[in-house]
Amino acid sequence: MAGSGISEEVADELQALQAIYCGDGEFCMLSDPDARVPMFCVSTKYRGHHDTISISASFSLPEGYPMMHPDISLSSESLSRGAISRLKDGITAHARTLPEAPMVLQLMTWLEENIPETENMVAETPLQCSSQGEVGEDSWLVLLHLDHMRARGKYVKTIVKWTKELSLTGRLLFQERLILILLLGSLRNIKEYITRQRTRSVDVDSAGRSCKERMLRVLWEEKVQEGTVSLPQFQVTECRTVEQLKEQFSGVVLQRVYSEHVCNLLQRQS
Repeated sequence: MAGSGISEEVADELQALQAIYCGDGEFCMLSDPDARVPMFCVSTKYRGHHDTISISASFSLPEGYPMMHPDISLSSESLSRGAISRLKDGITAHARTLPEAPMVLQLMTWLEENIPETENMVAETPLQCSSQGEVGEDSWLVLLHLDHMRARGKYVKTIVKWTKELSLTGRLLFQERLILILLLGSLRNIKEYITRQRTRSVDVDSAGRSCKERMLRVLWEEKVQEGTVSLPQFQVTECRTVEQLKEQFSGVVLQRVYSEHVCNLLQRQS
């Protein structure tokens, strides 16, 4: 992993996290291993006096990490919005007190130690701190690749539902065997979307049993300036030809994404 472009200390940290959080669904990479900004999710549970509290922490490690602090977002179907916000403020403040060294494991330890303080702040209905983008947040554009869909109708409905909940726009594109997803929105909401798609049952396996998405790939991600990409809503589009697919990538930024990433995929599948 150290040869993929990330530093050796970051690679060691990721391997340690995978070894510690080795249960089903506890650790999930949200980006490709060679992404310049590694993104991953760590899930943990606290068994309280009355209920079991589950919480997921998504981390994005900037290129200057660990000199720069990781971007953190929390989500939980067990806790209220206020409880999640309180934990988010606390873990962010704790990160500022740590030395400039790999810190995710220390941040997860802090989170697990402080969940009990929120035990009485249980959500009446499932809530997530990242369900809506905040005013002034930067817009990010990502291109995702899906290997296949077996239960296509159910899968597409789930994708559309999540993009609506997370205020994301973009495209779900089909071109023969190629399946691509373009997402435009805040980084925290895009990370939440990827977390959902990789940790929840969205498709069925060859035996017809519900399964999680294990073959989602992040092909490209970039912060974009306002007005440089026009994706006013989320649309599902079936492209009968490669030319129709190319037309979905209009504008300077999307044309570059098509030429640098989509063309390579088309060549491999031809």
